Amino acid sequence: MLANNITPHRSGVASEARRKITGSVPAVFWMSGLSGSGKSTIAVQFEQRMTEEGHAAFMIDGDTVRTGLCKGLGFSTEDRHENLRRIAHLAKTMASAGLTVVVCTISPDKQSRDTAREIVSESADFYEVYVKASVDVCAARDPKGLYKRAFAGEIANFTGVSAPYEVPENADIVLDTTANTAEECAELLVSAALDNIYKPAKLVRSMLDAAMLASAKIMEIYDGKYDVSFKEDASPLTTADTASNEVLTSYFRETYPEYSILTEEESSAADLHGMPERLSNNAGVFIIDPLDGTKEFIHRNGEFCVSIGFATHNRVYAGVIAVPAKRLLYYASEGHGSYKIQFDGIPSDVFDPANRIRVSDRTGTTGEEADKLIITASRSHGDRQTEALLDLNADRIADTITAGSCLKGCLIAEGAADIHYRFGSFMKEWDTAAMQIICEEAGGIYTDGTGNKVPANRADPVNHGGFIILNRPESALTLPEPIM
Repeated sequence: MLANNITPHRSGVASEARRKITGSVPAVFWMSGLSGSGKSTIAVQFEQRMTEEGHAAFMIDGDTVRTGLCKGLGFSTEDRHENLRRIAHLAKTMASAGLTVVVCTISPDKQSRDTAREIVSESADFYEVYVKASVDVCAARDPKGLYKRAFAGEIANFTGVSAPYEVPENADIVLDTTANTAEECAELLVSAALDNIYKPAKLVRSMLDAAMLASAKIMEIYDGKYDVSFKEDASPLTTADTASNEVLTSYFRETYPEYSILTEEESSAADLHGMPERLSNNAGVFIIDPLDGTKEFIHRNGEFCVSIGFATHNRVYAGVIAVPAKRLLYYASEGHGSYKIQFDGIPSDVFDPANRIRVSDRTGTTGEEADKLIITASRSHGDRQTEALLDLNADRIADTITAGSCLKGCLIAEGAADIHYRFGSFMKEWDTAAMQIICEEAGGIYTDGTGNKVPANRADPVNHGGFIILNRPESALTLPEPIM
């Protein structure tokens, strides 16, 4: 009778809105394993690391829950199932609030783990995590002295000794604590959690699709007539810039409404306090230059690009650069490497090792001709400081390649060139975000003009003081005195 009078009220806040605050998606990592296998130790470190990465995370510990929510329940089969049922509903509720939840319980049988999956999966992603360690290993560790008491017959129904443990046969994740440290296991779990949040393969594929749509629009205009105007900083603006921007922003606003957009051709949307909304969005932001190299487009030399970066928590996480006239795509995602493909060659696995690119081994330090450096320079933005740099380091440089737009970084990423120095405060985040992650994931180094790491999604998008791209630390050149 009572159940008939219950009317659940669902939250009116969309998960996308919560994600902008928590930086996480609803997910539960359900850890199962024997007492002493390392579940709680790993969970504590996982929770800390996720928080450091900027994502709301929370640990639910089986022993802790038994002091409150599940107080009074014993260790009979029925009580164990009820204990895990309550924990599953607690995890589901917390995940629904936009948290990444890690549950550490013994969960000794398949039935209870399947029930937990069924409950949680209504509202969140569920991952069964098997923390692997044998009874002998756990008994040798025995951090709480429980195995000694269990073997002495002082504890009844002790899992692994006097009660069975059903090893998960198809766990989503296996953490072997006999082969890996707790820190290593926690990092593996963090990597899985971040992949679940950003889904890098899907994200990169969407960015590739968007870049190709924008490229098609640009080439329609490139092959015909177009208008050219000039911005306040005297940089050119064509109808191709605005058309590409419309394609990209419309695509991303529809596909990823939870992410903000920073683009060269639009002012950033403001929050309730009049600040750029992208600065407080913990979900992420697309950083877009819809037509990088407008001068190259006007000069019809084919060296213009579509540049799309994705940043989260002030670092670039993924990037795509399309070269429409050459039908080339360069792309990367944090921890997954950098790649180069043709427009008509997108593989089903975007992280196929066959397409991976890497920086060269040249350093210009051995004196051998084959080791001398190839430097990239801007085709449209030469300067006296760069000329002085080349003169000062002439004995280490084999060649200088001029290239337009962010192609300079792409050449370094694929090993065709080695270094690039950009002086002055001419370029913005949208010019460099995608190029940065592509170079870094190819093994290169991207810093500001003083050698410091460059944060992403800044209040001021200008790259003050320029930037440096190196294939290797040893390739750094001697800098000339500033030319005023």
